[in-house]
Amino acid sequence: MKRGFPLAGLLRIRGIQQRAAAAHLSRAAMEEQRTEARDRQLRAALTTSADTPGDIRTLAALAASRVAARSLLTDLDTLRRAQRAEADAARARLDDARRAERGIERLAEAFHERERARRDAAEQAVLDEIALRSAADGSGAPGGHGEAP
Repeated sequence: MKRGFPLAGLLRIRGIQQRAAAAHLSRAAMEEQRTEARDRQLRAALTTSADTPGDIRTLAALAASRVAARSLLTDLDTLRRAQRAEADAARARLDDARRAERGIERLAEAFHERERARRDAAEQAVLDEIALRSAADGSGAPGGHGEAP
């Protein structure tokens, strides 16, 4: 009779946890990349300047927009740091999930190896019993092996 791995359910759960952690890491990395792209776009917009302003109102509006953009850059930098921390935490959770799943996989491999060895030993015992019976039947019967007529 073939026995199943007693922790098979736990192994499935660990696999689900690992896939969920990988998905979370993927989302966190995408959000971080999006924020970095917004940051690059804003910095590029700040470095390119239009024609020299002609009047004081245009100059004031340009200065105000630059102040707002710098504030936005500060906010984006804060957001990027938070997203980087989230991605690092997600990476750590994925590593932990992989480690936990791998531990259960090793237990499963060891279990299956023990089961295979147990089946092989049982099969060998049956073969040995058959060989012993054949040898006993062949040597003790008249006209069997080892007797001369």
